[in-house]
Amino acid sequence: MLHPIKPVQLELTPGQKKLLATCRQQGSVPRAKIVELTGLRSGSVTSISKELLAMNMIKEGARVRIGRGQPIIPLELNPYAAFSFGIAFHIQRIDIGLANFCGELVDMISLQYQEDSPIDEVLANIQAEIRNLVDKHKLQHARILGIGVSMPGPAKGDRKCVHTIEALSHWRNEPLAEQFGKYFDWPVWIDNDCNAAVVGEYYSGRWPDVKNMVLLELGHGVGGGAIVNGKLYRGSRQNAGEIGTYFSVIGEEKKPTIRGLLKQLNDAGYPIKDPNNIPDCTNPVVKAWVEHAAQQLKPLIMLTVGWLDPDCVVIAGECPAHLSQLLINEMDLATQWATFERDYPIARLSPTKVGTSLNTYGACMYPVFRTLGI
Repeated sequence: MLHPIKPVQLELTPGQKKLLATCRQQGSVPRAKIVELTGLRSGSVTSISKELLAMNMIKEGARVRIGRGQPIIPLELNPYAAFSFGIAFHIQRIDIGLANFCGELVDMISLQYQEDSPIDEVLANIQAEIRNLVDKHKLQHARILGIGVSMPGPAKGDRKCVHTIEALSHWRNEPLAEQFGKYFDWPVWIDNDCNAAVVGEYYSGRWPDVKNMVLLELGHGVGGGAIVNGKLYRGSRQNAGEIGTYFSVIGEEKKPTIRGLLKQLNDAGYPIKDPNNIPDCTNPVVKAWVEHAAQQLKPLIMLTVGWLDPDCVVIAGECPAHLSQLLINEMDLATQWATFERDYPIARLSPTKVGTSLNTYGACMYPVFRTLGI
């Protein structure tokens, strides 16, 4: 991840961060439960909650009467306490999202662009769209925590640049935190699109009781992200999940990318540009691609399941849900797993539950999580 050149907008104490993180995880939670979950003393929870109520970071929920005593007044996040933006680079498209403090997408726009456009031109267009969203929703600048950016490619060793995909090769040697910092008044966090995606998927609230998740992203290339014991796993060099290197060994021509599928469809006379419009397996090009992709991805996923033993493996990226499900059906890993005589089931395989806004949503969460120290 490339860290911002501008400071965090909102400085919180460790106790405040802990209480806010608990409210985020639990939704509406009584003070007594906060004491139990955080280990904070009852008096500390009382004083911290008063501070956060005065800051409008939290609010009191509906009273809950239990028995004859005083009703319990739970605490919950104030959705209007703060906002954050997320920027996600896709194939010839940039999505820009606005999320509230509860992690709900308030608005999202799509910006069509030419991938070989000058960097300053792209950033100026993003800046204009974000200004429009600020004006549209009448946001106070002090309530904006920052911007998260989902960009395809690993961070370089200098922690200043990203080795982006070939279509964005002119971005590779640019100090991107500085570039974004020229256009925005708030801190900007830039991370690999796979990390942004797995963060968005995991924290979406759609995977209760899941602590270990692997996300496989198909789009510009093939990449992955992992949540281990509830935390994003980055690795020693901050580039965990660069599974595209597998195809550097067995042959780049075998890499099953959505960008490649779109090219195959166009070459065959099907003028499809939007991945969401990719047809099903009644189309011969799609059918051949699914069979090839399943053959290439099957050993990769089996190795991942063997190494990390996750609760679930999610297929996302530019790969639409119907295509992800076709891949899962074609691989049929559960049937092969049954032949291994394991006494526990294989990790669940699933398309993303968040949908096409996953990377944008994940990017929106970066300013929130960095502010809360998650």
